[in-house]
Amino acid sequence: MASSVFNALRVISRVLPVSTRTAGLVSKNATRTLWSVSSSKQLSSSYLYQKNAHQSCLCGSCRGMHTRGDKELVEFLAEEIAAEKKNSKPRNMGNVDGFDVKLDGAQIVLSKKFNDEVVEVTMNVNHSVDADVNEDELNTKADNPPQPEMKSRPNFEVKLIKGKKTTQFVCSFIQEVPEAMDEGPNDVFSIDELLVFEGESNEKTYAVAGEILDGYMYDLLMNLLEERGVSNEFADKVSDFATKREHDLYLTLLESLQSFVQGK
Repeated sequence: MASSVFNALRVISRVLPVSTRTAGLVSKNATRTLWSVSSSKQLSSSYLYQKNAHQSCLCGSCRGMHTRGDKELVEFLAEEIAAEKKNSKPRNMGNVDGFDVKLDGAQIVLSKKFNDEVVEVTMNVNHSVDADVNEDELNTKADNPPQPEMKSRPNFEVKLIKGKKTTQFVCSFIQEVPEAMDEGPNDVFSIDELLVFEGESNEKTYAVAGEILDGYMYDLLMNLLEERGVSNEFADKVSDFATKREHDLYLTLLESLQSFVQGK
């Protein structure tokens, strides 16, 4: 249920024009239908069924012929880009909690020295964003429902490199964190796999699932990561950093699409 709510909210947030966004829970097909209905007043019935209908572009700045769909997409993108820039938050992209940052498209690599080891954290922000909303607090009937915040929680790999030997942890964010237990705070991420190898890993490298590790050993491994800076607090900062990076990439994609459709 939570996943369907999140996906529906994301579709509304990034598909409907800014002026018509709501927090109502509708399916992807229903959202597309709503957009078509809202645009139908400007479209003739003949246009809706003639795929090759063209008209001169009215934007006044392009060099070629555009379909009406091109024009409407450019108008929407201009509105969407302005809204995304307004919501953009500045952040130092050179350091995360003591880790140096290397950016390569959707990939983020964080690294630092720890004694005689190199600690390297790698993630990819593609398909990592979901709505950060409490389902119990969501009131779809409210006149002005709160807008959910989009958060990136990518899976990530932690490599502890010592000479030619590497201990690697494959980790993921825990999507639904239960209420804190008496014995201490809950983890915000989990160890999904553990590997130890020399050189480079490949399909022949043995990997053990975190869920079958001895419970006490699992806790010791979490302590080992925390001592090297990969803690719950670090994971929260990684999520914030990844959210900012994903938003920047999304904005760049919108601007590139706008330029493409305009023929610039």
